[in-house]
Amino acid sequence: MKIALIGGTGNIGEGLAFRLRLAGFDVIIGSRSESKARLKAEYFNSLVERLGGEGNISGTINDEASRKADVCIITIPWRYAFETAERLRDKLAEKIVISPVVPMVVENGTFRYVPPKEGSAGLKLATILSRSKVVVAFNNIPARRFANPEEKFSWDVAVCGDDEMAKKTVMDIVSEIEGLRAFDAGGLENSPTVEAITPLLINLAKKNKTSELGIRFA
Repeated sequence: MKIALIGGTGNIGEGLAFRLRLAGFDVIIGSRSESKARLKAEYFNSLVERLGGEGNISGTINDEASRKADVCIITIPWRYAFETAERLRDKLAEKIVISPVVPMVVENGTFRYVPPKEGSAGLKLATILSRSKVVVAFNNIPARRFANPEEKFSWDVAVCGDDEMAKKTVMDIVSEIEGLRAFDAGGLENSPTVEAITPLLINLAKKNKTSELGIRFA
């Protein structure tokens, strides 16, 4: 299976790139800059090989990454995610599109969830990408810890989607990554709750002076 990380040169894409490859998936790094995407792909390949895997990560522009992939993950900061989805709408048609996007702002040192009028980033992306199968996942993963190859973790991932087959596919992808466990969180109507957990986790870590926090259902 080919998985493209749209905007995969930063944010949560850093961790997803090498961890998905270690799990056996073909990974495509997408970026607005082809040279930047290729440089990142080279870096991730060397990292995967250092960790005992086989480097097979490629880099290209977002348009081409979207066209080649079976599954695409929007790993762009939320302020640019919707505009990018609009531009890639045709290339993402009929594909599974995973949204780890969480709209939030900082006010007086506190992170606050600021969903669009549609109710959540996932719901807005489903409106924009009406011919795609949008699934919400990876929203509550602490990005910096996830990008650290030395980090060992045991986190759960809530997965929301209206297309049951697409949701099952995404849950299978999540479960292939060492240290992650997928939970079916229902349809996209539940995505506001899932997304809103992220600023809570950030605020909890900040207030209690801990490292970034993930979630675990027990």
